[in-house]
Amino acid sequence: MALDIMKILHKTPLAIDLTEEELTAIASCCRERRFPAGSEVFAEASPGREMYVLCTGRVSIEITIPSQPVPKTVQLAVLHPGMIFGEVALVDSAPRSARALARDEVTVLEIPHEDLRRVMDAEPRIGYMLLQNLATILCERLRSTNLVLRNEWLNSDAQVEDERFHGSLHRMQNVLLWAQLDRK
Repeated sequence: MALDIMKILHKTPLAIDLTEEELTAIASCCRERRFPAGSEVFAEASPGREMYVLCTGRVSIEITIPSQPVPKTVQLAVLHPGMIFGEVALVDSAPRSARALARDEVTVLEIPHEDLRRVMDAEPRIGYMLLQNLATILCERLRSTNLVLRNEWLNSDAQVEDERFHGSLHRMQNVLLWAQLDRK
């Protein structure tokens, strides 16, 4: 059964303040993809060339902490239909900062960076609105991460607080450093 791409896009934060015609231009870039449960939608540190809209199933966003004696996988989020992921690929060309793993059989809309860039170049208002919407999404995710770190620190005992907070900061620094090193 074919997906109603316009209906799916309308339910995402990408569609905010876009006209029907502008959304149709974005829909022309989308293609349906399916992933079986347990498969990677994309790998951590792989080239970021697409973003995705989750249509069915659940996707786990995970990072690997390389500083551990044995690398450890940390789940950052579980995504549900209507959510977007891999959106940083539209902002920069850096390698993926996390991996996306299909928890169930999933269907996504894949939006290749190059195709969307052509639409954005041809229609600057679409480009402006998409980047504004992406900035809002990224800011919300950053604020959420800050709250998690703050709550982790506040909800611990005095000495444990400091160790957990600094451990969390150390893990975040390692992830950022690792992503930065992969760019070079």
